[in-house]
Amino acid sequence: MADFNKCFGERERVYCPLTPEHIQLKRLSESLYFEVKHNRRDELIIWAWGRCAVHEKTLDEFEREGFTGYRVKPATVRFRDGSISTEYHEFIVTGWAGMASSESGIRLVKSCPACLRKEYSPITNFEKVIDWSQWTGEDFFVVWPIMQFKLITERVAQWLLTRKVKSFRLEKEFDVLRRDSIISRQSIPAGRLSNCLPEDLAIKYGRPLGLE
Repeated sequence: MADFNKCFGERERVYCPLTPEHIQLKRLSESLYFEVKHNRRDELIIWAWGRCAVHEKTLDEFEREGFTGYRVKPATVRFRDGSISTEYHEFIVTGWAGMASSESGIRLVKSCPACLRKEYSPITNFEKVIDWSQWTGEDFFVVWPIMQFKLITERVAQWLLTRKVKSFRLEKEFDVLRRDSIISRQSIPAGRLSNCLPEDLAIKYGRPLGLE
């Protein structure tokens, strides 16, 4: 299971000068190191702590299919038996669906002027989270402020199902939150967009919205 896997990478703790408990992690190293609790070499997608590593064979097929909305970085995977693979790459979703629609119930509740940490109200209408007019049209994408959810188009979903790729589960948009009555009522914290997207995209999408 993904929850038992781990990933490591050099990071720096950045403390807010105004509110020290607002801690954000700035990534320093280019490559991530994944430790998995199995020896299954047929696992083409590996999840660990919200990070994702994809085997180069699958990435080659993604490229042939013309899928868009992602970048990759080097990654190393260590299996349970101690063997090491460099055939995986960290998979970073870069497609953008902008800010969650106001019809979703998500609204800004608090914002720290020093570190830009924000807090948003919970979702009240799960059918209206995405404002499709803001979507860049890419196959893999995210929506602010619920960046932990990796969203895909129907053609990617059908491709994954047809190829019987392991280690993923398709869900209707945000059903994980919808099913959990406790989490669905909690506020949504968010740091800087640059913690989630490459710097150039954080500037492109985040600067006009004050999220960079």
